Amino acid sequence: MTRRRTGAVSLLTAGLLLAAVLQSPARAATAAAPTLTITPTTVGNTFTVGQQVKLGFSTDAATVNWTVRNADGTEVAKGSAAASALNGQLPLSISTPGWYQTDLRAIAADGTTTLGGTDFAVLTPHDFSTSTDTRIGTATALGFGGVANPGLDAVPLLANGGISTARDEAFWAAAETTKGVIQFPQNVKNYKAALDANHVDFLNILDYGNPLYYPDEAPSTDEQRDAFARYAVAAVDEFGTEHTTYELWNEWNLRDPNGAAKASPENYVALLKTVSAAVRAKHPDVKLTGPSLAVINDWQGWFTKFADLGGLDYVDAVTIHPYVQPLDPEASVAYVNTIRSIMAAHGSTKPIYITEQGWATGTNPSAVSEPAQARDLIRGQLLAYGNGVARYSSYNFMDSGNDPSNVEHRFGMVRNRLDARGALVPKPSYVATAVLARQIDELPLTGQTRFGTNGYDVAFNAGGGQSVHAVWSTTPGLVNLAAPAGSQVQITSLYGETSTLTADAGGHVWVSAGPDPFYARGAISGVAPSNRFALSVGPEIAGDAPTGTLTFSNPDAVAHSFTVAAGGAETSGSAAAGATATAAVSYPAQDSTGARTYRATVSVDGQAVALVSTTGVAKPPLSVTGSHVLNGSGKDLLRFRVTNASSHAIPIAGLDWASGTASGTLLADGTIAPNATQEVDVPITLTGNSSWSASVRRVGEADVRAAGVLKPVTAPTVASRYTVKLDGTIDSVVASQPAIALDGTGTPPVTGWGGPSDLSGKLWLTHDDENLYLSAQVTDDVFSQPNRGGNIWGGDGIQLGMTAGAPGEANAAQEIGVALTDAGPVDTWRWTPTSQTGVPPGVVAKVVRDEAAHTTTYELAVPWSTLGFAAKDRLLSATVVVNENDGTGRRGWLSWGKGVAETKNPALFNAIRLDPVAAR
Repeated sequence: MTRRRTGAVSLLTAGLLLAAVLQSPARAATAAAPTLTITPTTVGNTFTVGQQVKLGFSTDAATVNWTVRNADGTEVAKGSAAASALNGQLPLSISTPGWYQTDLRAIAADGTTTLGGTDFAVLTPHDFSTSTDTRIGTATALGFGGVANPGLDAVPLLANGGISTARDEAFWAAAETTKGVIQFPQNVKNYKAALDANHVDFLNILDYGNPLYYPDEAPSTDEQRDAFARYAVAAVDEFGTEHTTYELWNEWNLRDPNGAAKASPENYVALLKTVSAAVRAKHPDVKLTGPSLAVINDWQGWFTKFADLGGLDYVDAVTIHPYVQPLDPEASVAYVNTIRSIMAAHGSTKPIYITEQGWATGTNPSAVSEPAQARDLIRGQLLAYGNGVARYSSYNFMDSGNDPSNVEHRFGMVRNRLDARGALVPKPSYVATAVLARQIDELPLTGQTRFGTNGYDVAFNAGGGQSVHAVWSTTPGLVNLAAPAGSQVQITSLYGETSTLTADAGGHVWVSAGPDPFYARGAISGVAPSNRFALSVGPEIAGDAPTGTLTFSNPDAVAHSFTVAAGGAETSGSAAAGATATAAVSYPAQDSTGARTYRATVSVDGQAVALVSTTGVAKPPLSVTGSHVLNGSGKDLLRFRVTNASSHAIPIAGLDWASGTASGTLLADGTIAPNATQEVDVPITLTGNSSWSASVRRVGEADVRAAGVLKPVTAPTVASRYTVKLDGTIDSVVASQPAIALDGTGTPPVTGWGGPSDLSGKLWLTHDDENLYLSAQVTDDVFSQPNRGGNIWGGDGIQLGMTAGAPGEANAAQEIGVALTDAGPVDTWRWTPTSQTGVPPGVVAKVVRDEAAHTTTYELAVPWSTLGFAAKDRLLSATVVVNENDGTGRRGWLSWGKGVAETKNPALFNAIRLDPVAAR
């Protein structure tokens, strides 16, 4: 029977009013902040191209301001109106497909402000009503109670999102509350009816125990298994076999390991055998799947034993849950390959279903960003299909709660019904899933290929010589798509925006491939890396127009004229034969901050042949920091810096600060000049750990805030003012200063330490206005540094860990190393921050080995600009590690201070005071 699904979104109004209140002023408000509540007029704020976008809200404010940004971070609409004129609805003239976020500012008559916002989707129309494609599924929790249940309003969103299958539950314990009487609850019947009405298939998990029969969760005896089998038969009786598949249990190998069944494959196969026989006797056409395997602990051994016991004989498909969060989905391919190899060893070629995989968003350290969740879910599905997986169910459809630090609350593709941004409103992953469904609906897989180092191309047959290619690369770069000269290739972004390119005379179009998959539809015969075009954009400061360069490398024997369309404007140029040409590009100034994707369309000889892009981050123009510093006499100060990184002056109402019990206002009614920083000091007395906070107020704008901790400094090491001559010999002035001694008796000691002649040393720290200097003389009987670059920590060499302020005030450290390598050069390397990993700019080092004396002399100059510290703050924290390798691997280390070699913890560093007095 043809499977039918609807593409229509229900227009029922969500019945919940959702508060989104964030009061802005740092000072006590003189009046109550205005209310601002999101009230979606369309379920899930999901609209179709051509449909009027209307965002519902309620407020008692006088004025409402709004800014709308697309998934690229580009402002596409903004405005201001009297709240009374809007009458609770913000109409937007936006019809381009995509995911959008809207910032709202409710302003009272006295200027008091409340910030809030919501998200919405615009999807292309697509008729899924006759689709037979069942590849895309999700866990729906419609069988649950409380805030984890999205409600029946969510079912049309599933259908319009192209989600063909809902994985859900009709629990045994709820169906059989009186022994021998199995009656499924009305809420279960209701959601099954809603799925049927919207033509969404049902993946029904047969699960869990029943205290009427045994105390444990999982059955472990024949009698218990027979009771469960009666429930399974009743479930198939109730829900049928048409458009319904059954999965026996959920993650048996992980759940209830201490119960009588012990989560063992033996007990699972025994249950599967009993259920399969009972169900198939009455419903021979049933599709029964399992074992819903969690890839954790010894899952390979568990699955092998399951197969050994004949478990594969009782299922129609094998189901697995290859979670890899926070890693990218490429890491899960090995799991699928392992499962398939075990199946092959047992003579099975049955389908594989991924019935759970997901990435949680939020603030938990293991969570990912919302855009990362979107790209990971789509790549996860494409990788699954490309590796022969027949069905994929993401986990899960709606956020199950609203605690951003709780991973289990934030796996959803849409927001929780109680979310302040609106009930069921889309996260980026919902829109990305809807676009995937539209791109591949009923298209058979052609295959998966790789390009470059980390490029993927999953292709589908679109018929008539056409194909759809889903392309991405974890190492961003340009690719060319081969297509007949003059033919058109439609490019669709992860969120559904389309562009059309025309293949040039050589039969190619070009597109930037990055972590976000894009789709290419046309007569495409291949994908390969290219360097024909490149786009670069400089750092963006909100409020200033970002600028960049389009580079065209012309390998042809003839010249080409070209035009670049970017940011709503066009620039032109000409590339001579075999030459490289550039064209300047610019993008409109925007007030919003955050991640950006910059795009440009390149036309060559009048024909659009390339869509290139690059990414960046728009930073706020105004920032405030607080630093624990010392004056020339060593007294404690709290130094506030207000920085304006933009090209225009910014007025501020004042800087409100607090430290311990003290507080005040600085820079009242001031102005921060363009590209300038204003500093102001507050004397402090520290007798114990304390904290500080700062808030820069601006009229009509959100406050700019910062906070931190303060730690008292006792007996800091003094670094004198002196400029070291980097020649491999300890300067006499340096040698006359008190040295920091190193020996091998630290914790842990160097393995097999033979005394000072084996490994010992002394070091000195000095400084000037440009650099921090380290001078060290190390006695080492055997010198060995076989490594290069980021691996020099494994051989003889030095590592420095450094932070601004007192130990424990900063969470992140600069970690820089230096070594004389066996290959000859002196290598320097920076390990942290990880965003700056590589050769540290400006660092100069001289290392000389005296083999006769068994000494190694190190002199290192580290620019303050590289560290991001200010020498005039006169306070930093540091540790120095001397690594030891006698040719047989790293034996250990000597250290002054801790926090790098033993564990990454800058609170264990030593305090250093930069003495303004010159050394003599």
